Order: sequence, then structure tokens, then C-alpha cells
Amino acid sequence: MKMRLRLSLYFLLVICVVAGSSLISIQHTTENLFRSFIFSGDSEKAKIYATILADYYEENKGWQDLQSFLSEIPQIAFSGIDKRIHGEQGTLPISGQPEKTVSALLSDRIAVADKNGVIVADTARKILHTVHPASHLKYGIPIFAGSEHVGTVLVGSMIDSSISGINERFLSSIVTSLIWGILISAGLALFLGLIFSIHVTKPIVSLTGAVHHVAEGDLSIVVNAAGNDEIADLAKSFNRMIEELKRLENARKQIIADSAHELRTPVTLIQGTLEGMIDGVFPIDIPTLKSVHEETVRLSRLIEMLRELEIIESGKLVLSLETINVMDILQKAESLFASSAKEKDIALSVDPPDTLPLIIADYLRLSEVIYNLISNSIKYTPAGGRVRLRTKNDEKRAITCIYVEDSGPGIPADERERIFERFYRIEKSRSPDRGGRGLGLAIAREIVKAHGGNIAVTDSELGGAAFIIEMKAIS
Repeated sequence: MKMRLRLSLYFLLVICVVAGSSLISIQHTTENLFRSFIFSGDSEKAKIYATILADYYEENKGWQDLQSFLSEIPQIAFSGIDKRIHGEQGTLPISGQPEKTVSALLSDRIAVADKNGVIVADTARKILHTVHPASHLKYGIPIFAGSEHVGTVLVGSMIDSSISGINERFLSSIVTSLIWGILISAGLALFLGLIFSIHVTKPIVSLTGAVHHVAEGDLSIVVNAAGNDEIADLAKSFNRMIEELKRLENARKQIIADSAHELRTPVTLIQGTLEGMIDGVFPIDIPTLKSVHEETVRLSRLIEMLRELEIIESGKLVLSLETINVMDILQKAESLFASSAKEKDIALSVDPPDTLPLIIADYLRLSEVIYNLISNSIKYTPAGGRVRLRTKNDEKRAITCIYVEDSGPGIPADERERIFERFYRIEKSRSPDRGGRGLGLAIAREIVKAHGGNIAVTDSELGGAAFIIEMKAIS
């Protein structure tokens, strides 16, 4: 199910629940308030009846013929025999026309109980001469003749809790109006909810379409990442992912092209030599076979370096960690590369450290990195130059820095990041004619990263390049 439809259904569900619960609550509350209003009106009417009936009781010394008297109340009201009913000016003490007031009074059912609770009059003649429950009589208005309690009058809802027809219709009209109001509000809320869901899901729909394009191999797609919410963050992350995929795709193509180029040279030489031997162009002797063997060794070394790089980058490299004094590696490297440095008339030296540079690392792997850097420095430093090895402890950052510096041509600033990419070479000084494969620094970087360290290149005080390996120091 589409998210837009799902959100709309959620909105509809919430609106139905809220509207339904509101309708039930409002209807219940309205009915209770309306019943209270009717009861309050009946109580006011009953007070007027209580005054009339008190006079009746005093004049007749009892409740005889009360049933007939109730039908004569309109004439009594208009005759003005009871000033307490009509007021000082001869009118009922209720605003409006007295005829309508009396008619309103007499439109309700009236029941009168004596002091013992026996119904002595009932305009509906339904409960006449029965004993009315005390629980009902307590809602009526007591009738006093002087100070004597002689009875109780009940009007309308005091006798029967059911609502009269006219009041029922009035209440129904109120509830109907409330229902329509809630339905209109719910419809408006649903409409606004649909617009909101479209607005919210629009970037998600766009992002989904972009993902489908990427799945089909189209990396040119870019989504709108405007805004500061989570969806905008997702869009920005998607765009970054696309850029990274483009970079990886370009790198993949470049690796394939570079690998093909690197493999083509030894394979071509081997193929050409063997074909020459078959055709009788080259003699089948030891020197010729030796040249073929050298190319196969070169090819095997290249394949091995590619395999090693793949293992390291995939996180499958197993490190044998131990506590190492970096100076042990540097001093051993000095003795190993002394002869090759001497052949090129290059001064190779190791500066003594200020403090003992102890780190935790794989001795063989770290040695491989340092040897590779020293080999490169000797290779690209001209005769009469210098290669210097040294360490420095950075106590604030708790790291040990290993420096391999030379007085060679150096590395341009815009090339310093790219030299750690596989198969990348700097023109002229780093050409393949000088034996470089473009894999050594890539392997070195991955080994250092596997240790949790960092490797970078900068300018050296000697005038050439300075490779710096940063490793976490032991306190």
C-alpha cells in the first residue's frame, strides 16, 4: 500500500474516532443538560402551582374536588382572585401575556400528593389514588398551609422522566445540528489531511523514484534536498550516496583500465618472446627464458599486490598486535637500505628520539609500510640528496608520528591526496619507467588505517616530501 494512501487512511481513522467519541460525548452531555433545563423549568412552574394549591387547601380545608380544580386554574388565573399570583397591577408576575403563561403552565402534566404520599390529583389520571414513591416525591415542591406541610406538587419531568414530544423534537434538532457540525468539521479535517499527506509524501515519492532510477543504473539523478526536516536530511544523504557511487564507479572503471594496462605490458612481453621462440626469431636459451621468467615474476607480484589490497580494504586483514619500539624498525630499515642508498650517493640517517616511541601495532605490517616509503624516497631522490627517518611524540594528541623525509622533487599540493589511490602516479618523476606500480602507497594507507592510524604527506625541511605516519602512542 502506498504511503500516501496509508497516511490518508490513518487520518480518516483518527478523524472517525475523534468525531465518534465527540458525538457520543456531546450528545450525552446535551441530553443531560437539556433534561436539567426542563426539570429546572418544571420546578419553577411547580412553585407557582404550590402557591395556588396552598390557597385551595386553606379555602377547602382539604383536597376534595382537587381534580376538577386543576382544570379551572386558567379561569382562576384570569379572574384575579389571588393577588399573590397576579401581582400588584392585576397581571401574572411573569413577563409576557398572561394567557400564554397560563397555557404554558397547563400544557404540562400535574400531580398532587397529600402529606402521606397518596396521589389526590393527576391531570393524566394515570396514578390517581396511588402511593407515589418517596424517592420521586423528594423532587417535588412541598405545599404548606400556614406552617403545616399538606402535600407535594409534581410537574412534568418530576412525574415522568421521558421527554415530551415538542421537547424531544427540539433536542433532536440540536443533536442533528451537532452531528452536521461534526461531519462538516471531519470532512474539512480529512480534506486538509489529504493535502498535508500529499505535501509530506511528495519528497518521499520523489526519492522513491530516484531510487528506482539508481537501481536501473542511472546515477545522474539528483533529488531536491530543500528543508531542515528528517526527509530533507534523507534526501541530502541520498545525494551524497549518489556522489559516492559515482566516485566508486569511476574508480572501478579506472581500476579496470589501469589493471588491464599494467597486466598488458608483462603479458605482451611474455607472449611476444614465446612467439619469437616458436617462430625461431629468439633462441631457446637460458637468457631468453630468464627474461620470460622475470616478466612472470613481475606479473605475479602485481597480482599479489592487488589481492593484498583487496584483503585489506575488505576488512579481512588480520593484525598481530604487540608493543613496538618504532626505533627498532627505523634502525633495522637503515641497515637494510644502506647499500641501495650508498649506490645512489644518498645519505640515509635516523635521528634519535626525545622520548621512547612505543606503540601497539603489527610489527611486520608496519615495517612493510615504512620500508615502502623509504624505498620510494631513495628511488626519487637525486644523487647527493638525503633521506631522514625520525619520530616525534605528540603528548596532547597522545600519538607517535613517524617521519620519512627526503630532499627529492617533492609532491605538489594538489596531488597529495591522490597519490594514495591505486595505480595513481605523478607524471615524470613517478612514471612507470622507474618501476612504480601505483599500488604501494594505496596498500600502505590501508594498513595504517587498519591500525586506527593516519598517513599523510607534506613538505619536508629537507626540501622534498615528508611522509608522516600517525599512530596511537602508549603512555
